[in-house]
Amino acid sequence: MSKESRPQYARIRQPFGCEFPIVHCPICGKATTKAGEDGPDPDHRPCKHLAFIYVDVIGEFGYKSNDFENRIKDIDDLDLDSESFEEFLQRSGYGNNLLAIELTHGGMACGPVWYTDVFGFDYESLAKRDKP
Repeated sequence: MSKESRPQYARIRQPFGCEFPIVHCPICGKATTKAGEDGPDPDHRPCKHLAFIYVDVIGEFGYKSNDFENRIKDIDDLDLDSESFEEFLQRSGYGNNLLAIELTHGGMACGPVWYTDVFGFDYESLAKRDKP
């Protein structure tokens, strides 16, 4: 499989104990989420470039765009983890027009805990916008 046919995938591991950053869209700069008093603000609306947010600790998508939802509707195996996520994105039909940012962060609870979230940004949405 050529590099052009694979989604772009970046892995970031924050130092332990750093505050979780709010990931911003690399296309338009809008925040993917906004923090409220009790966690993410449920009324926040992400930009049109955000394809998905995958939350590994619960094994589910916290956000799916309509286009992303259509791409994955026929994929049976949605038992995902950070090991299988790149392959899953390839099966969903994305090429290098998708940038997935995998962010691992950790802190203290009853001991040290680590979390991984994946944010997907669809560069193809720029081409769709320019079409009549």
